[in-house]
Amino acid sequence: MLRHAIVLVGVVLVAALGAEAGAAGPRAEQVHIAINDVFVNEFFSDACGFEVTVSLVGDLQVTLIRNQEGLVVREIDRLGGAKVTFSSENGSFSFIAAPSQWDYGSGAVVGSTAIVSFPGLEGHAPGFIDSDAGLFRVTATVDGFDEFGIPTVDFDSGEILLDAGNHNTEEEVASAVCSALSGD
Repeated sequence: MLRHAIVLVGVVLVAALGAEAGAAGPRAEQVHIAINDVFVNEFFSDACGFEVTVSLVGDLQVTLIRNQEGLVVREIDRLGGAKVTFSSENGSFSFIAAPSQWDYGSGAVVGSTAIVSFPGLEGHAPGFIDSDAGLFRVTATVDGFDEFGIPTVDFDSGEILLDAGNHNTEEEVASAVCSALSGD
């Protein structure tokens, strides 16, 4: 009888631990990525009529929040003082990269929708245009995952959901960037 009681207590404990693990809430995971990217920006190069190079240097700190199934449901990206620098042979300017928040609904899978929010202060071409500031929210489509398990997205079919605050038009930004880098 004692043996049956011990087995029963063991089964109850295993079942309780399993139920507790299954009922566990979302779990967070931290990924740190050193960024040192430099590339020619075709859009601004075409708009300006001269080569425009963009560099991003800093430490990307990504927090991934997963659901019970292990799917990423939220992502918070902080760029830890990372600098974005626009440059040409005539000059350059820099600004601090802004954070972003990503909502993948019930979980990121290829083809699912992400809602991406960019809060706070973004880009600035000193003396030529006011900084973008406020909240910009857009949809995107999950198109895969990188080597860290972070969802990658395609913004091409995205839709603007919210544009609150000061956000300059693409033409205004291009004009300011070209003016700042022209050397005049």
